[in-house]
Amino acid sequence: IDSKLSVMPTTTTTNTDDDVATDKKNDDRWIPSSFSSNKNNKIISAATSNSILTYHTAKWLILRGMGAMYAVAFWGAVRQNLGLLGQHGLVPAREYWQDLQHRYDTAWQGFHHHPSVFWWIPMTDATLQGLHQTGLVLSLIVSVLGVNSWVLQGVLWMLYFSVVTSAEGSAFYQYGWESQILETGFLTIFLCALPYWDGHSKCLRLCLVEQWRRPATHAPRLEQQQQQQQQQQQAPSYLVLWLFRWLLFRISLGAGLIKIRGSSCWTQKTCLHYHFETQPLPSATSFLFHFLPQLWQSRMVDVDLWVQLYTSWFVLLPTWIPGVPVAVNNASRTVARVGGCIQAGFMVGILLSGNFSFLNHLTIIPALACFDDAYLRSVLPRFAHLFSHSQQQQPQRRTIVSRNLLIDLPLLLYIGYLSSPVISNLLQLNGTRQVMNTSFDPFRLVNTYGAFGSVGEKRYEPIVQISDDGVKWRELEFPCKPGNVTRTPCFCAPYHYRLDWNIWFLGFKPHKAYLQRRESWLFRLLEKLLALEDSHATSNTATPRPWLDLLDMTTRQMLQSQYYHVKRAPRYAKVDMFHYKMAAPLHRILYQQLTTSGKQQAIWWKRQFEESLVPPVEVVDGKLALARPSSR
Repeated sequence: IDSKLSVMPTTTTTNTDDDVATDKKNDDRWIPSSFSSNKNNKIISAATSNSILTYHTAKWLILRGMGAMYAVAFWGAVRQNLGLLGQHGLVPAREYWQDLQHRYDTAWQGFHHHPSVFWWIPMTDATLQGLHQTGLVLSLIVSVLGVNSWVLQGVLWMLYFSVVTSAEGSAFYQYGWESQILETGFLTIFLCALPYWDGHSKCLRLCLVEQWRRPATHAPRLEQQQQQQQQQQQAPSYLVLWLFRWLLFRISLGAGLIKIRGSSCWTQKTCLHYHFETQPLPSATSFLFHFLPQLWQSRMVDVDLWVQLYTSWFVLLPTWIPGVPVAVNNASRTVARVGGCIQAGFMVGILLSGNFSFLNHLTIIPALACFDDAYLRSVLPRFAHLFSHSQQQQPQRRTIVSRNLLIDLPLLLYIGYLSSPVISNLLQLNGTRQVMNTSFDPFRLVNTYGAFGSVGEKRYEPIVQISDDGVKWRELEFPCKPGNVTRTPCFCAPYHYRLDWNIWFLGFKPHKAYLQRRESWLFRLLEKLLALEDSHATSNTATPRPWLDLLDMTTRQMLQSQYYHVKRAPRYAKVDMFHYKMAAPLHRILYQQLTTSGKQQAIWWKRQFEESLVPPVEVVDGKLALARPSSR
């Protein structure tokens, strides 16, 4: 008995003789009989190393991380979506939604093809903004307070799905990370404590709310047992954790394959010679990466492809297999941990090189499923006290596994079924070419991913300008995109400036083809800039020009003070394309700022006129028209 108790954690509570006898009886249920005698410590150590792993810390980090990602996404919707999709926005979602409602006979039929709560509630600016604010509050409850439940995660998933669906009539939400946050959020629902049938009380346990609390080690024994039982019910499922890693594998491998199949610069190892300059929203650190020696940049391409094409397979290895020798389990667990570290570290390196919205932050979340409590406790000792009692829960683990399997196994089979077209896409079966950022089911449960399959070699930037006389033109600035060559580049990730991202696509040639198809909202922006009154505005409209919030603060203040507040509007507008180049390395710009004590403005960009994208236009009879020849 002494040898058996030596592998059990010690407690400070005082037990009665009956309690000790009960503990000894329970010990015999989970400690192999081969350890009942006093053998050497190596055998005992082997037994504990092959015990069932716990993932409470990974679950804690994944849930809070998803809450933070939802919060960032909903905060961006609160700040921008009235200007993008509202009644007075650039592409009103209500017009698209009314057309969509006429295509289906019932709301449930429409919901099956375009999931959204707006099938049952009217889409107005008030309901749209109310949905964004509700999602923001709930996501803060998850990320800040640590309160979670499958109901709460399901509501967040449905709310953000409604946001994405409402934007289908525009290009503002046509990014791969919209599907990625929905797929990750769907898996997060099943990471929470799920409903189960309690055989002892003969009732259904819904597990509506769970909140992490520090275990009361000095509490009475009954309270400790209740806390342990609660933590057992909240234990994350191994199958769900593996589905997180299956998601991470597809993200990484898909990105690597689309690169070697999409552009020759990746195989020639020249993409990073200009990627940092031509990426959507360069940050100040992009000026550091762009001016690295080209040999280093070529080696960085090797690292990129090595991580995405080869080490992505590491994360698929199981971290624990029952009945398998200890050495095999330890080796598999170590490889999975290494794979998770490589993928997470690779994402950190990318987010330091530019602004990629919440893509990199979101991709780190499934990598956390590779890390068990023993590993995270060693690298994150600050959180160790939260789950220091996890080893005490192993004897009762069998009942939790059996409960979870009733839900997790059908989930695994369904995800496997939905993965079939995704695998075919990755392998390019049936003579089809690989596509990235595509969904094969209306609920976006399993998707294809990828980024930068092709990389532009030159940066062409559209510059919007206004004028009162057609002679003197004033440039308008956006929050983060390059414009004024002396303005310091922003660092906004994980926040997503959607208009700045969308206007970047106009830099691809042929510029006018992208303007006519994907980014036609630019004509609506020019029309609103030149219109004194919004054609849809009423006296009760609180914000008649919500699209102003999409522009830089200085530009917004200039337009309001010099035009709209004094009841006038600019007469002409145009859009010109400029070729931008980074002016100097980051260290040289910073040195110049230090030596001149900030008296001389730093030159971040060099630019040269390329062509006219939209010639001078004006508003005639409420419609946008070419300006008279004298104003060009």
